[in-house]
Amino acid sequence: MQIIKKIKIRYFRSIYTVTIDDCSALNVISGKNDSGKSNVLRALNLFFNEETDWKSGLEFYHDFSVHRLDEVRKESIKGKQFISIEIEFLRPNSYAGSLPPTFSVTRNWLRDSTQYHESSNLEVLQKAGKLPSSLSTARRGLQTFLNKIYYEYVPAIKDRAYSQHLLSRLQKALLDSTLEDSTGIPKLAANLAKTIQKQVGELQDDFYLATGLSTAFEPPKQLSELFQAFHVATSNSTDQAIPLSSRGDGIQARYLSSVLNYIAEKSNKFFVWGFEEPENSLEFRYAEELANDFVVRYSKKSQIFVTTHSPAFVSSVDDNVSCFRAFQDEQKTILINLANPKNGDNHQNELNHELGVLKIQKQVHELYATQLVELRVVEEARAAAEQELKDSKKSLLLVEGKTDKKIIEIAWKKLRSSAIPFRIRVADPAADGSTGGTGMLAKTIEGVHPDDGRCCVALFDQDAEGIKGYEALSKNFTKMKGGNDIKVHVNKVSYGMLLPAPEFRKEYVLAKNHMIEFMFSDEVLQKKVNGIGLHFKKPIANIVINGVQVVDSSQYFLPSVNSDFSAFRKIHNGKEHFAENIVPTLGKSDFFEFENLFSILESIPNFTT
Repeated sequence: MQIIKKIKIRYFRSIYTVTIDDCSALNVISGKNDSGKSNVLRALNLFFNEETDWKSGLEFYHDFSVHRLDEVRKESIKGKQFISIEIEFLRPNSYAGSLPPTFSVTRNWLRDSTQYHESSNLEVLQKAGKLPSSLSTARRGLQTFLNKIYYEYVPAIKDRAYSQHLLSRLQKALLDSTLEDSTGIPKLAANLAKTIQKQVGELQDDFYLATGLSTAFEPPKQLSELFQAFHVATSNSTDQAIPLSSRGDGIQARYLSSVLNYIAEKSNKFFVWGFEEPENSLEFRYAEELANDFVVRYSKKSQIFVTTHSPAFVSSVDDNVSCFRAFQDEQKTILINLANPKNGDNHQNELNHELGVLKIQKQVHELYATQLVELRVVEEARAAAEQELKDSKKSLLLVEGKTDKKIIEIAWKKLRSSAIPFRIRVADPAADGSTGGTGMLAKTIEGVHPDDGRCCVALFDQDAEGIKGYEALSKNFTKMKGGNDIKVHVNKVSYGMLLPAPEFRKEYVLAKNHMIEFMFSDEVLQKKVNGIGLHFKKPIANIVINGVQVVDSSQYFLPSVNSDFSAFRKIHNGKEHFAENIVPTLGKSDFFEFENLFSILESIPNFTT
């Protein structure tokens, strides 16, 4: 987010006169110690909050430029003792009807005055015909706009007092929205914890991703405590609650940026941060993650100015990032935009030289960043290997073809809310359909070794080939008791079973023509997507029906369930399209007959446990 385009500061502390052009969403100011970096942030604090340091008002003779004071004394012109801050703003879209695309506001603090004097260039723009409205409308719009800007100055030393201040602001933001939802103090007190916990979920997630610590807000236990700052409890993997105030400085500082971003996201105001050394007390890895958050996330809702010595911030490269070198010339602070081609590489080299260790740190940072990427790749590979090892111990359902696998997976997802507790694999060593089928299914289940440590079930279609393969299983397989078509190997881990048939497909079983697609109703089998569906081949064969041999039964073929000959029909093509494009669109009720299949599998010892 960007509302400030340009800043001009005159006669403030070490700054004699400085112009900061081309401000971005994130503005990184770096340089050696005592170069005056922080004075830019303090000048903005003076402009927006009438404070210099945090909770410190302007002390003119302390904050007035020493060099300018010497000049004034030599000239003996007392009226020239003033501090001036001019900001050129970019108009937000919501003010297009009252303000021009860019406009500037100047605030001057005179030596003996208790109030600043404010002026703008609206009148000049009005004379040039550049206002979208009248001058009075523009002036009203300007004051409304300025009142909506909230500048948050975060000092380099983030002590307990500042943390409590920020948490109090967070509490106010939460209570403001809570009061909108609950009328009456008793009702508010009763529902406060639940409402606030729901509101801060995003904040908690952000902090957890950054630190691995979860947080919980403890609302006031008595109404007298209602407007005191929240206590924030953190917990680690041991689930032990530890107050945030008892955590290290780095963790506390990291939490502050999460809070600021959360407040900005929940507000309709324009937020500007002046954040001193956000990397303080952070380990290198956390500093890098924080810098990335500033670039990618936090600067989307707030315009940010940071002072830093961290290579993680200085090396940030993005279209929305500007980096400035701060240094002193004759004890006057100068700021140079390193991205400006007019400045060449000299100032970048000078910055490296001035900070000394920064150049080394930047090289380490780049090396670390590269290794971190490699580490993440290794971690992902390790996680994948662990998952593969875990999956390898799951029970295994072997099927004849890949459409069988696809349909069963979808059926489980439609009927059950839990993940599939077993793996489904096509009995095809080539993994391309060229070596699958009933024969390979039988060979695979015959070759299972008990040392594999998992239960395996081979599912045969009740067509001619499937029944033949099932019945031809070796004598090591014997039929289980219970009436289901299931055989168990002597090793007690291998099973063969026939695909159970719905009641309305009994004729298909008699015709030795039952396969997984016929688990669905004829209405489903006739569905099409993009005009494509299952294509059936009419039964043309020597078939004996009621003792009469029918040489060409196609003349008798009817597609209805009640046809004497529909049970002999074959699926000619369209299986893959049906499994991939039609089955996923079906409702839960269309998979009703698969419940019997899953119940049988669950009855097999150790298969789904």
